Amino acid sequence: MNNLTIPEKYSRHWPAISIASAVLTVLFWVAYMVTTDTLAEGYFRFAAFCFFALSLLSFFKVRDGRIKINLSLSEDGGLELDYFSRGKQIAQDTFDLNRFESVETVSMPNRTLYNDFATDDRTVRFKKKDSDEWLYLAEVNGRVIPLDHINANKVADFLRLHLDKAD
Repeated sequence: MNNLTIPEKYSRHWPAISIASAVLTVLFWVAYMVTTDTLAEGYFRFAAFCFFALSLLSFFKVRDGRIKINLSLSEDGGLELDYFSRGKQIAQDTFDLNRFESVETVSMPNRTLYNDFATDDRTVRFKKKDSDEWLYLAEVNGRVIPLDHINANKVADFLRLHLDKAD
């Protein structure tokens, strides 16, 4: 087995979140426009802004879709990762598997507020033989791709199997 395809962890609730937050944005903006109470006006304006930001960010998530990662191994120990979204290739990474020292499944790096809420997301990271630094395997545009437990373990086992063969 020299190929493995896995999907990004992606919630089916993103479209509903996008629509609901857009509706709440409009409702709070209307409430802001019709209220005469200064304090309530500030609260409504702030809520409208928060829901607008949420609707915009969730819309981008829906628009980008779920990323699928295709891992391919070559005979000479090369590892190629192809990233697809909506049927189109969006990125590609190449690694030398012979330079990997170890591979492990870990929690997502805590780079955003979202990671404080979604604590069950996993990713795979590796350490090269000539370095003490751990690097994340699946990264697109600086964003580490979240995986569920099962897929993260599949990737780690897939790589460990081929690391053992290389030794």
